[in-house]
This record gives sequence, structure tokens and C-alpha cells, in this order.
Amino acid sequence: MNYTITARKFKLPEDQKAYMEEKIQKLTRFYDNILNMEIILGWEKLARYVELKISVNQKPIVIKETSEDLRKSFDLAMDKAERQLKKHKSRHQDTENDIIKSA
Repeated sequence: MNYTITARKFKLPEDQKAYMEEKIQKLTRFYDNILNMEIILGWEKLARYVELKISVNQKPIVIKETSEDLRKSFDLAMDKAERQLKKHKSRHQDTENDIIKSA
């Protein structure tokens, strides 16, 4: 899986980058066919935001999460990503099963 981490208007500390990379690698447990992932980090006034753009089977999944802490925003976004990938995987499997049954 290819991924890029972009920090806007600040420099991301190495310890936070390592934490994020570790969590990103765990997403492949939920869905194997993640083609590309873009993580955009930034801040708006007093809030920190994380935006995830995940490409799976030509369909983008976009998640945006905002809170007062960057790590909290990232964790919330990753939780949403896990749920979305599980949902996408079950839909994909249901479609394959329907095709097999109708054949």
C-alpha cells in the first residue's frame, strides 16, 4: 500500500509520524486491496484536523476528523476508516456472492 503524509502549516514530529505509520499499516488487516492512501494534517484556528483519502477499487473513501489534539483527530479518523473499510469489504463480498449464486 502506498501512502503519503502531508502536514500543512507545521512540521510533523518524528514520534507522531512513526505512530501514524504504524497505525496505517494495520489498516491492511481490514481490507487488502487498498491502492493508495493520502493523509493530510493541518489546523484551523484552535482545532487540529486529519483528512484521509483512501483509494480502494477505483472508489475513494474520504474521512475528515477535527478535535483539539492532532493524535486524537488521527485516532478518530482511523476508527472511522476501519469501519468504512469493513463495510466496503462486506459489500464487495456480498456482490461477489450474488454473482456466483446467479451463475
